[in-house]
Amino acid sequence: MSQGVAGAGLPQLERLFIKRVLVPSVRILFTWNIALFMIKREVKIIEELIKGFDEETLQKRVVIKRAFAIEDHSRDYSINMTLEHLRIAGSAVMAVIDTLSNEKEFPKEITIEAVKPKDNGKDEAKKFFDFMKTYEEYIKNHKKNSSEKTKKHPWFVNFNNFDWSCFMFMHTFIHRRQVQAIIKELK
Repeated sequence: MSQGVAGAGLPQLERLFIKRVLVPSVRILFTWNIALFMIKREVKIIEELIKGFDEETLQKRVVIKRAFAIEDHSRDYSINMTLEHLRIAGSAVMAVIDTLSNEKEFPKEITIEAVKPKDNGKDEAKKFFDFMKTYEEYIKNHKKNSSEKTKKHPWFVNFNNFDWSCFMFMHTFIHRRQVQAIIKELK
């Protein structure tokens, strides 16, 4: 049961808070290494949260209550769907970071619909954790510049490569909280 249209967005006040307060704060307080450290922390929390769940439970869809920075459409997910979304979006973020780091335009339009989960398949946790190891290695070995080139997030502002790395942390944090909400509904 879908709660809305994919990509419909967040409530205006919430979007403005993220755009005008959260994003600028993170830009000031974070570095590449802090963002990576925080992402790794979130991934470990997710790993602990889902430890011991069987595949059937990981694939069970539940509707969660409205949560900060989660659009209505995404409230009807399983744990695996949330992890799939994080992996798909993370792959896209990594491609954007790589392109902007080379001071090139990222030619594709970024849409929320394109990063929605498609499968709710088995082994999504393994795929997610494998991807996060790849992402970690990529950022560890990144030259850590701040690109002049930017790419706009569909809901927020233009991000350079560093901003996208910080966004990756915020995104992982928000969806870790979604995993917690799903687990609460499963019990």
